[in-house]
Amino acid sequence: MAIVDRDSWPTARDISAMTIEQKEQLAVRLRNYVIKYTAKNGGHLSSNLGVVELTIALLSTYDFPTDSVIFDVGHQCYSWKILTGRSEEFKKLRQEGGLSGFPKTAESEYDSFNTGHSSTSMSAACGLVRARKLRQESGKVVVIIGDGALSGGMAYGAMNDICQCGDDIVVILNDNQMSIDQVVGGFAKHLERLRLAPGYLTLTSRWQTGLQRVPLIENLRVKGTESLKRAGRRIIHNYHGTSSMFEQLGFRYYGPVDGHDICQLERYLRSARAIKGPVLVHTITQKGRGYSYAEQKPSEYHGVVPFEIEVGLNGYPETESQVSWSEVFGQTITKLGKSNPDVCAISAAMTSGTGLLEFEAQFPDRFFDVGIAEQHALTLAAGLAKGGMRPFVALYSTFLQRGLDQLLHDICLQNLPVTIVVDRAGAVGGDGETHQGIYDLSLTMPFPNLEIFAPATANDLRSLLRIALDRNNPVLIRYPKDLAFDLAEIDRQSRAADKFDPYCIRQVRAGKDMVVLALGPMVFPALAAADCLRGKGISISVYSSICVNSCNIHDIISIIKDTKRLLVIEDGIKKSGWGESIISQLCSSVDGLISEHLGIIHPLAGQAKRSSLLSASGLDMQGIIKAVESLIIHK
Repeated sequence: MAIVDRDSWPTARDISAMTIEQKEQLAVRLRNYVIKYTAKNGGHLSSNLGVVELTIALLSTYDFPTDSVIFDVGHQCYSWKILTGRSEEFKKLRQEGGLSGFPKTAESEYDSFNTGHSSTSMSAACGLVRARKLRQESGKVVVIIGDGALSGGMAYGAMNDICQCGDDIVVILNDNQMSIDQVVGGFAKHLERLRLAPGYLTLTSRWQTGLQRVPLIENLRVKGTESLKRAGRRIIHNYHGTSSMFEQLGFRYYGPVDGHDICQLERYLRSARAIKGPVLVHTITQKGRGYSYAEQKPSEYHGVVPFEIEVGLNGYPETESQVSWSEVFGQTITKLGKSNPDVCAISAAMTSGTGLLEFEAQFPDRFFDVGIAEQHALTLAAGLAKGGMRPFVALYSTFLQRGLDQLLHDICLQNLPVTIVVDRAGAVGGDGETHQGIYDLSLTMPFPNLEIFAPATANDLRSLLRIALDRNNPVLIRYPKDLAFDLAEIDRQSRAADKFDPYCIRQVRAGKDMVVLALGPMVFPALAAADCLRGKGISISVYSSICVNSCNIHDIISIIKDTKRLLVIEDGIKKSGWGESIISQLCSSVDGLISEHLGIIHPLAGQAKRSSLLSASGLDMQGIIKAVESLIIHK
């Protein structure tokens, strides 16, 4: 069949009837489309460019949606969405009211499971396969998992269970030799041996060439080739005293396979589909393929902001006057590392995103990237602290949730001097509900011995990191994915006191009608609201708190004693959050208190800008003004 006109896309069922040449043309067109709209809206670019041919081959050889595919993490599903009826919606990728950048069952019957975090796909597939078996339903279940996701312990637990039960699952290992940052650890080295074993590659080529010369068995070529390859692998691996980890677990292992050769991919995928029991197809792909800037710097183009295609991300000049919270953290911990040889840093495959590249470069012996293994990162930090070091663990808020048991049991209950730096706290734009950093406060506030801080300014963060280094208890410091600014009123108070006091509630605006108490960076929209309200004849006091669970409630009672009107603002989840804790304590101590607290009220907020997410919960200037006016008129 001919490729459909330029303004439409083939359906999933059309693709199997295409010639290889037409499918290769479709791959080129897909890449251009993904680049165009990711450049316009931002999103995950490199990972999606690497799986274009794999997506086409899957749709050509399996019967979706009767069959099901589960994407691990899910940030490689753009081609899948375009070819399963969402090409027009893709133009509003990651926009408010538009298409999610991750699989979403609410969007399409072709999306069989919502994903967003790493290493979960095989567990989900295992459950889906067993449900189908129990309900006597048909359909194959396919998993696409990257090499980086296999650094997560959950994946190993699932593989062990799948093989001991013989579940009928096809696992496609998308091996691009990278996760977000470079893949690390023993598993990466194991894959490297599989990719580069010269005897295996030579033997494979020799057998395939010989079989192609025998017409009588051409129809059995794939099955025969794989039988011979398995025998060859056993010979080679036994000779070297090792074997494929996947085969030892119980998978039928095929590969490595060129992940950009559609013809070869289809051949292997058809074979895998015909086999009962667990199968793993090891594909080698290139992250960022088809866009030169992303090919050269795949990590930088993993998650991108909008950019000009012709010049790439380098087309935007850097502005020295604006730094992010992550950059402030990275600069500060590097300075601390220079002055204190006990300082070490831990990343869970987010070295660049958390601002630790410079620390890694200057102190490689004191930097540990553990891969996508937050649980290990936290207990590793506990061990380092027990051994006399001063570890700083940098995690995104949404991924901290994966290590709460380790934070509680291994760090807090032992009261160890570990600093957990929580990036992307609060509302996070673009990536949808799986990446919101809104739960860390409500989840960690009850933990024993843990001091929690939310800096309002860049100088706050610098000071808190220095203070944490001297503490003999665990400290958690949270901040958003945003630019970090300083505030003259706060800086003057710190200089006047000649000492930074993290427990002090700081007045940044004086007023007589009521008090607004803002946690961390929420002081900035509170100040904007105060300035606007002044024009309406309403005078409010604005106070800044950066201390969460050691906040002195008597200080708050003192500042509200005249007005007995209080609005508390935070950028965490409202239910069971910081504001609710503050007001519940005050209600039992202050008669006649008129109060309200603002926090995130939409825990399942979709993809939107951070400003839109905050606005939806009334955490922008207009929302704060509305809340203040409501409290002022309350009698």
